[in-house]
Amino acid sequence: MKIKEYFSIISRHWPFNYYRTIHSIKTAIACLIGVIIEKHYNLPSGQWIPITIMVVMSAQTHFGGALRKAYMRFLGTVSGVAITTMILLFFGNSLTIILCAVFIVCIIFTYVASSNGDISYAGTLGGVTVLLTLTGQQVGIEMAAQRGLYIVIGIAIALFVSRIIFPIHARDRFRYHVAITLRNLQKLYHKTVRLSIEPGQKAVDAELEDIVAADITDQPRLINEAVIGSLVFAAKRVFFTEIINSEHQLNRLINLTYRSLCEIETPALIKEHLSVVEDLHTIIGDSLNYLADCFENSKQPQAMAGLSEARNKISQLVEKLPKNDKAYKTITGYSFVFFMEQILKELENMKQLIIKVNSKNNDNMI
Repeated sequence: MKIKEYFSIISRHWPFNYYRTIHSIKTAIACLIGVIIEKHYNLPSGQWIPITIMVVMSAQTHFGGALRKAYMRFLGTVSGVAITTMILLFFGNSLTIILCAVFIVCIIFTYVASSNGDISYAGTLGGVTVLLTLTGQQVGIEMAAQRGLYIVIGIAIALFVSRIIFPIHARDRFRYHVAITLRNLQKLYHKTVRLSIEPGQKAVDAELEDIVAADITDQPRLINEAVIGSLVFAAKRVFFTEIINSEHQLNRLINLTYRSLCEIETPALIKEHLSVVEDLHTIIGDSLNYLADCFENSKQPQAMAGLSEARNKISQLVEKLPKNDKAYKTITGYSFVFFMEQILKELENMKQLIIKVNSKNNDNMI
């Protein structure tokens, strides 16, 4: 049995996140390696090795993201050492020079660190490097190079542990988050069609809707980081992006389904008719969970029971809907059925996309 399967059993009783737990253990191992190196070689100010490891690893749980950000941190460290060396070489280490240098350098690196891109990591560590080397008890070019070297060693250890020991890849996190989103969409759908609409109610489950929206918003970043660690994933990037678009569409359709139910004067009557169509709600819910399982475990989805039959019978249901002399009431009743049909179509689209990304799946290839 795999480690993740063992953890799945344990997490039924204790609410621990698998990826966060594994990453915490890896970070502890990396810090232990850094401390051992510091103590074994009796390095002066060698504590910056485990400190750097903690900073690098705590900010990123998976290898793809850690690689990009570690490169930026390395760039920041080299820049900080270079700036410190030039200041000491050309201007000396008088208190006035150091104070002016700290003021100007902090402005520059803070401006870089406040940017939205990965370069912000270069700004943060570049500023830290300058402060460490200029404000220590001993200020000199040798000390600047020494502390810069310690930071580089810390980055190297962090990358090594991230890549070798229980590696967590961005591609795995992406599959995990898509699967979680699909399962949460199933919960939203179930609440939408089972809920008794209360007067003035604006959302079926505002908290769950926020979780779904946040997860979908974060997924493009995971794709960008995943392409670094897998050439095969990079080749299928367009399909993974379309899967995110499909999630957006399903989320929107479920929300529109809820809105249309709110506008219907007798939603219970509509839901009663729909429940006759061979448990349509169950079919949609089971399909969402099934697709989530297939995507998370890289399995090829098979024909989903009842999906095509449900689409055919929805058109028959239209004829059974109660007629109304007011146009807007008729439209809201029919729109509910229309959105249900679109959900079924989008599920079929999601299935085809999963088939494409899981075909001859070799995500682990570098």
